[in-house]
Amino acid sequence: MISTSSLIKTYWPQKTVTERQLSLNMGVMNLVVPFFGGMPMCHGASGLAGQYYFGARTGGANIIEGLIEIFMGLFLAASIAQLLAAFPTAIIGAMLLLVGVELARFATDVHMKGDVVVLCVTVVVSVVANMALGFVVGVAAHYLARLVSERWQPDTLGGEG
Repeated sequence: MISTSSLIKTYWPQKTVTERQLSLNMGVMNLVVPFFGGMPMCHGASGLAGQYYFGARTGGANIIEGLIEIFMGLFLAASIAQLLAAFPTAIIGAMLLLVGVELARFATDVHMKGDVVVLCVTVVVSVVANMALGFVVGVAAHYLARLVSERWQPDTLGGEG
């Protein structure tokens, strides 16, 4: 919610969408949709960045995407797995790479000392294990790096206690 809200503020500064609004919308959606056979989903920053990167600038893009998905569900449900399996994975990989590059543009406040180490640890654990463990290890690495940097910093007061 936080990263998606931040991304919305960056892409559309005149729009006001808070984390609370996003979480309420997602919560209501995830409570209702399963009764109609849908899967729980989120308002992730990667989906927003991907849509924006590939040209979606208005809510109309989401409406068109939704209509295509409804059409495919109603009329191609029996063969949808075969259709998706026929889609080249290299194209999907290239699209994910471009979305990752788009999201990386917003990592401008990463400092080259401790933050990069924490970032790399989080990415490696997320890729090797899973995102949840990567998140937990990343938070732990952040606090460990902060503790180490505070402990080893010279006295900045310039005097004796």
